[in-house]
Order: sequence, then structure tokens, then C-alpha cells
Amino acid sequence: MPTQAHTTPLFATYPRPARQDCSFYHSFDLAEGEVIGQWDLRQHAAQYLGGVSLDQRSVLEVGPASGFLSFYMESQGARVTCVEPPLSYLWDTVPFEGYDFAAWRREFTAEIQKVRNSFWYVHHEKHSHVQLLETDPNQIPPEAGQFDIGLLASVLLHCRRPFDLLESVARRTERTMIITEVWNPTLGDGPVCMLLPHQGMKQVHTWWHFTPQFFISALGILGFTDARVSFHTQGQPAEGREVTLFTVVCERPLSTSPQR
Repeated sequence: MPTQAHTTPLFATYPRPARQDCSFYHSFDLAEGEVIGQWDLRQHAAQYLGGVSLDQRSVLEVGPASGFLSFYMESQGARVTCVEPPLSYLWDTVPFEGYDFAAWRREFTAEIQKVRNSFWYVHHEKHSHVQLLETDPNQIPPEAGQFDIGLLASVLLHCRRPFDLLESVARRTERTMIITEVWNPTLGDGPVCMLLPHQGMKQVHTWWHFTPQFFISALGILGFTDARVSFHTQGQPAEGREVTLFTVVCERPLSTSPQR
């Protein structure tokens, strides 16, 4: 990450980083050619976002990574604001006893810096107007504004307290919530989340798998009671496979107004 941001009172911007300082989480078609990232959403971006109309709508997206969805939504007419936690905070790690977190954090922070560099690399190439707010996603400030759409795209599996993040984004969202996560059909049809890490699998950056009904139920509590679910596959070149995901779209009934 560049050493110093140029900041407005709320939003951060960074100069374009060098290409060699970038690590691409998403695949892109850039002026210099095709860039293959860990995930390739180019063919099915609309399905990833649940087929929601984006034109002339404002979107709050948490955790954009390299920003493919951010820039795609902008290309479809949306006004996009992204939220990233400060690098000083970075991640909810699973607290395995005896794990060398200092070494892991050094290596992981360096990689995340390169991923965030890739966001700004593409941002500058596309002359994008996507805004970035660096703050605690669990406490998005009112000054960020209100949005038509809240998007949580494969981020809740990494959160220690996923409901807190859902509530934070829902508080800033007037109409539509979009949640996309990996589909695990073994979990059944109930409002279930499954703890993934255990002594045999010491992954410290991933906590949960969810069912679609978990989000339908959780967002219903928060007033988003009109729900639909879709399934789609996305490419994961880093693993050489296609992955099935689900997208839950939950909307507030038009007759209701948010209470904040």
C-alpha cells in the first residue's frame, strides 16, 4: 500500500501503485491484457449479484478486494462506495492456542497490501469514481450516508461476528441487501451456520459456512422480509475449479421505512 493516503474528510484515495506491487484477487481485462486472479467473476457477474438492477442506484460494498464487483457495478450505472477495515485491524483471526499469529500476520498483511494495491491500480486505469471508506465495517458511521443496496460478497465467512456486520450494513441500506457465499449442501435447509476451523484444520482466516435460510431469517429480523435465492458457479483459477455459490437478495417492503 502506498505510504500515505490523500484523504477527504471521509474517503481515502491513493496514487496508482506499480504493477509489481499488486496481487490480483479478481481476474480483469485491462489495457495491458488479461490478468488472472484467484477468482474469475467476469462471465457471471450479474448472477453473482442476484440479478439486481443497478442503474442509478447507490451501493455500499464491504470488502471489495481487487474491486471487480465494484467496477462492474459502476459500469452498470451504480454509484459505489466500498468499505475496508484499516490495515492495523485487518482480520478476525480464529484464536487457535499456540498458533504463531505474529508470523502469520506479517505474511498475510503483506499480501493484503498487494491486493489493496490492485484495487487502486484498476481504479486509476478505469478512471473510476468508486469511493473507499476505511473504517470498522461493524460500525459504519452515519456520515457514510444511506444507500439503496448493501452488498456483502463472500466476506461473512471471514467474520467472527457475522450478524454484527449484517446489522451494520443493513442500518445504512434503504432497500436491498445482497449476500453471496459458498454453498454447502450438507447443511440442509434450516437457518444454520457451521463453524469450519477445528484442530484438524487450523485455518485462521475462515470461520463459517452458511445456509441461504440463515440470511433470509437474519435479514428478516432487520426488516428485509422479501427474499429470493439463486445459485451460480464461479471460476476459481487459483484452485483450478468451478465453485457453486448462492446469492440471497432480501428487500424491505416498499410500504415500510427504515428505523435507524
